[in-house]
This record gives sequence, C-alpha cells and structure tokens, in this order.
Amino acid sequence: LSLDKMLSEKETSITCMLALEVEDEELIRRLLNRGKESGRADDKSEAIIRKRIAEYNSKTAPLIDYFKKQNKFRGVRGVGSVDEIFTNLCSVIDHYPVR
Repeated sequence: LSLDKMLSEKETSITCMLALEVEDEELIRRLLNRGKESGRADDKSEAIIRKRIAEYNSKTAPLIDYFKKQNKFRGVRGVGSVDEIFTNLCSVIDHYPVR
C-alpha cells in the first residue's frame, strides 16, 4: 500500500483507524438537516449526499478490511447524543498509548 510506504519513509505508523459507524439513511437525514441550518448547498441535495456516501464506500471504506487484518480498525457507534458519541470515541482512544 502506498500509505505504508509513505509512513515508513517518514518513520511513523498508524496505530488505529477509527470509523464512526452510522447507517446511510441516518447520515442522509443528518446532512439534509445540516443543509437547512447552515445553508451549505452540498447538504441540501439528497442526490449529492448519496453520491458522497457512494464515493466513501468505494474509495475509503475498503481500507477497513486492510486495517482489520492488522487489528487496527475500531468501529465506533456514531448514533446517539453528541456526548454519547464522544464518550464512545474516548473509550476507544484511551486504549492507545500516546507516541
């Protein structure tokens, strides 16, 4: 993987990959609401949002399997209140030492 080569050249590594896990329909609902509140044009169109999700699923999500094989992937439930999600993230992050 090109990423591994680049990290090796910089004498660093990835300890953990965190991913908030949320159903697509929930993401669409949240982004449409954000579009209403913020005025962001790209969050006002369900078609654009679905295209962004498809792009993530085709180009970024495949890294999940790569990092799972290295036991570095940690999925975090991204549903609930902001405080609940923050607590979920912290509980995973706290298991990894600072380098």
